[in-house]
Amino acid sequence: MMVIVPRIAVVSCFSTTPFIYGIQHEDNLRAGLLLSDPDKIIQTFSEHNADIALIPAVAVPSLTGARIVTEYCVGGVPASQEALLASDDVLVGTWKPFGKLPCAFAVWVAHADTDPDVVETLQHALTCGLEHGYEAILESPFAADSGRAYAELAHFDYIFDNQKDKALKKLWNSGLKSVPRANPG
Repeated sequence: MMVIVPRIAVVSCFSTTPFIYGIQHEDNLRAGLLLSDPDKIIQTFSEHNADIALIPAVAVPSLTGARIVTEYCVGGVPASQEALLASDDVLVGTWKPFGKLPCAFAVWVAHADTDPDVVETLQHALTCGLEHGYEAILESPFAADSGRAYAELAHFDYIFDNQKDKALKKLWNSGLKSVPRANPG
């Protein structure tokens, strides 16, 4: 019997450090982890080269068949606005015009045919990563100043709740669009 290993694509940046750690350390999750920049992640998911992806939220409406699948996101709330908007994190930029709202910069999406058991196991992996944020920092490129990096993780809000869902829909309805770049070659 052939086992199909799901492919999970994640933007590789500071804010995703706990998620990457959880995916790498969850014993029950056997998956290929693809790390790249936001445009490449969007393209990878669009071309069905990833089953699940952490996608910049602004791009979700342009992705055919993408559905939000976990209770987690990379987000922020107005109380963290100043710190987050001053950051260079690649996922935060689209939120700048909407800084007074809680927002999800990036959300977990899957294709319709993705096994629900894989999504559930991913949910456990993400929980594990968030529960081990300091360990995630220690195994990341940010380990040199681990105390500061861990403190900066507190500016992010990783729960995808109703407030972020409403703010995200407002963002989508604002006309702001992101389309994956075409690969000419």
